[in-house]
Amino acid sequence: MNIYDPVETNALKYPQKTAIVDKDRRISYETFIDKVNRVSSGLSSLGLRKGDRVALLMHNHADFLFCFYASMKLGLIYLGINIMLKKDEVNYIINDCKPKVLIANKEYLTFLDDLDLHKDGSMKVVSINNDENTPEGAISYEDFMNTQPVNTFTEDLGKDDIAVIGYTSGTTGFPKGATHTHENILTHLDGESNFLGFNSEDVILAALPFFQLPAFTCHPCSAFHVGGKLVIHEKFEAVNFINAIKEENVTHFSGVPTILQMIYSVSRNMDVDFSSVRFAKCAGAPLSMPLREKIEKALNFKIVHAYGMTEISLTAACEAVNAPSKGVSVGHILPYVRVRLVKEDGTLSKIGEDGEIHIGAERTFKSYWNKPAETKEALEGGWFRTGDIGRFDDELHLHIVDRKKDMIIRGGFNIFPVELERVLLEDPRIQEASIIGIPHERLGEVPKAYIVAEEGETITKEDVLEISRTKTAKFKAIEDVEIVDASFFPRNALGKVMKVELKKRL
Repeated sequence: MNIYDPVETNALKYPQKTAIVDKDRRISYETFIDKVNRVSSGLSSLGLRKGDRVALLMHNHADFLFCFYASMKLGLIYLGINIMLKKDEVNYIINDCKPKVLIANKEYLTFLDDLDLHKDGSMKVVSINNDENTPEGAISYEDFMNTQPVNTFTEDLGKDDIAVIGYTSGTTGFPKGATHTHENILTHLDGESNFLGFNSEDVILAALPFFQLPAFTCHPCSAFHVGGKLVIHEKFEAVNFINAIKEENVTHFSGVPTILQMIYSVSRNMDVDFSSVRFAKCAGAPLSMPLREKIEKALNFKIVHAYGMTEISLTAACEAVNAPSKGVSVGHILPYVRVRLVKEDGTLSKIGEDGEIHIGAERTFKSYWNKPAETKEALEGGWFRTGDIGRFDDELHLHIVDRKKDMIIRGGFNIFPVELERVLLEDPRIQEASIIGIPHERLGEVPKAYIVAEEGETITKEDVLEISRTKTAKFKAIEDVEIVDASFFPRNALGKVMKVELKKRL
């Protein structure tokens, strides 16, 4: 088995079909395979063998895909590095997993001489240049691609062979590398493709960053797994994204709530055509029901909530495309995933009771790279403890209550910020809301709200406090409010607010 196998199979079926659209480049499946073979030849010429690591420090573009699938073809282990990380953060990840090769866009190699593994000669660097000059000590990607002879051999891998290392965001400390096997990722791709009805006619638009593992598996991997077409955007820009949907007859894309809100807001002033879109997936956090209904009505396509994370590689729960929405749930647990909810006392939660979400370890990461103690703790008893709090309703739809670590304890009462945020987002004057706990001398913690007003609307601190007073229990009442611009929030690569960083601003 190999994650690359479906790509080769689909290239034999549809050799002249467009596989990738990247700006002005339209790349057929036949050319895609040739590029992958050339990159794999370059990697082999540098002495890489099965199990060696390859790091990519790249933004979204076609060469990212050639390098990823070449790594899979050879049985190498891929890791994507966030292009927004600073020198010391990149150095930490590289020192942790010790890749033999780093392939990077030249603009991200400004600190090349400071990378420990490059200085000691144990890691070679390949530069994708944006001009004629290659950084000193690096290999040009163009020369790398012209290595002869061209490799066509694909490794047949076993059930336990590692395909990727997905580094967690590291917002609570040093990032951890979650390893995933070919078998696990292929099972997720098979299961989600069947559940969501993906096929070779699908056109998937990708603007979320490829270096983020779930974003990569739900866009490129999902498209090529069924022989579909992938349209690449380097980053999300609402106008270009909306235009691409019409120009390429896009059938599917995924985004976080802020992206869907921007599409809705910007499209109101454009001549748009979303008729090709079968559905969009919303991950990271659910949309409030009023906002989802407003977006679906205006744009005329279905939005489904989904639940996943780096440690899962793709999705554990998702709403069905053809089923009616159920509030702000993330849908049913997918058939190939096991989930249980566990209360603080270690007993299983009943219907309607909150509990920590545990996922069967066979459909999660294999281990944290070089961290046996953390792996043992996280996968104790054959279950991955997510740190998320969830609740099943009477139809077994999963509702995400909040992150366990984000919970506010006010005078002994537990408050989940997501619940307050949902109440606030039901008000049409509010575009975005983020709740954190702030210190209180007597109660320990109380909620504070950061609010972004909807375009063209005005909302005051007093308005927000009144919403809280009238729509939530007294012990959940918001005590402080700050009206901010959307740019105020610290966000991760997917656009999600990083509450740990937000708290540092207090």
